Amino acid sequence: GNYAVRTYTNPEDMMNHLHEKPFAIVLDHFFGIRKTGLDYLKELKKRKLGIPVIYYTTLTDPGIISEIESLGVERFIQKDSASLVRLRTALDTLTEKSTKKGFLGKLFGR
Repeated sequence: GNYAVRTYTNPEDMMNHLHEKPFAIVLDHFFGIRKTGLDYLKELKKRKLGIPVIYYTTLTDPGIISEIESLGVERFIQKDSASLVRLRTALDTLTEKSTKKGFLGKLFGR
């Protein structure tokens, strides 16, 4: 893909940069100290920014996974030996969608 990656070790720093309208957010469940990635996902969804979120984590709890998926994440990826390939594929798919959407928008005057 043709995108730059910015990483944050502090989730509040990431939240403070949402005004930059990132192409996508890759969120880990164990991202924060006081809050989990799920807490930040809920906050992102409340703001209705339309930024696709990929949840990328070692998390295996079926109840929490179900809640994450019900919030409309673009993709849920469990970390394992092939997870970086799946993450790259998910980002490439988002790039393709964005490119097509932009092309169709120009084509139809949107």
